[in-house]
Amino acid sequence: MNTVRRQTRAQHGFSLIEIMIGIVIGLIAVLVIYQVFALAEGIKRNTTSVGDAQQNGLLSSFILNVQLANANNGYAYAMKELGTCTPTANPATTFRPIPILITPGVLDTDPDSFVLNFSQSQRLLAPAPFFAPAAANADFQVQSPLGFKAGDIVVAISLAGDCVPSQVTAVIGPDASGVVTVSHTATAVGFSTDSLLLNLGPKGSGQRVAYDIASGVLRSTNLWDDNGAALALPVPNPIASNIINMKLLYGVDNLLGGLDWVKPDTSPWTPAELLNAPNSTLARIRAVRIGLVVQGEQWDISAPDYKWTLFEGATQISHTITRANGNYRYRTYETTIPLRNPLWNPVS
Repeated sequence: MNTVRRQTRAQHGFSLIEIMIGIVIGLIAVLVIYQVFALAEGIKRNTTSVGDAQQNGLLSSFILNVQLANANNGYAYAMKELGTCTPTANPATTFRPIPILITPGVLDTDPDSFVLNFSQSQRLLAPAPFFAPAAANADFQVQSPLGFKAGDIVVAISLAGDCVPSQVTAVIGPDASGVVTVSHTATAVGFSTDSLLLNLGPKGSGQRVAYDIASGVLRSTNLWDDNGAALALPVPNPIASNIINMKLLYGVDNLLGGLDWVKPDTSPWTPAELLNAPNSTLARIRAVRIGLVVQGEQWDISAPDYKWTLFEGATQISHTITRANGNYRYRTYETTIPLRNPLWNPVS
């Protein structure tokens, strides 16, 4: 009888200990990869956040620089005449030649706001004299054959305190003497022959514009309607986001050949005082310094407390933003803008 012999081969594989060691090594590798990924993501987030803050800050600084450089454009040629306008308490209704009116925030952490006055007239910068008196709501006759067209916003200046805006509806002429008849939307007062007519440019071109910050958004707001009258409910337009603070200083001629930087809550440079100030005071405003605090868009768990500082000396403003209030990255920007129109057209 044959006997079948079976030969058992030795079994080969991983033991339990080897498998556990492999799992541990794999977990360590996963942990290292996760840490590297988290570090890379943090660097990316930080870089992106700083880049966003820098982009928003540079854009805001550029736009405000351009707008502030236009302060008193057109008005500067008529500062002496506009200085006779009756003061009002509302920056949207006054026609006194205030190049920029800054309203300070209550606290250092509250943004300032400001209102710019300027003209965008492309035809006539200097005011045109009246050729004949005009009764209330009557047409104006002025010696300016090419200075006005339908749709322009104009201000009639009586030199006795009446400065009334209206919108040109038609221009007839000129006659042989170069006199044109300007029809307009109406004025409730009359004007004598020593009056003047100032062209502020086409309607909707934003001759009275406010700039402020609300909920981290830098905004511009046109304060006038098409007739040059104050809007009851002006609508703001967003410019840039993540602007958490804006501070401004007046650069004031110190009458000694230099310039002093003063805060807008300092007498006689408060809003209420400037709205009633004579030309001799308004003409001393020669420059503006503006500072912005900009927040990055990306939340950053590793961001430390941030202390921002604007300006220097007696006008220095600073505040610390704690991690508990943000975990964001921040940047500050400062720039100085000479007010070229008052500089080029000084008047006392």
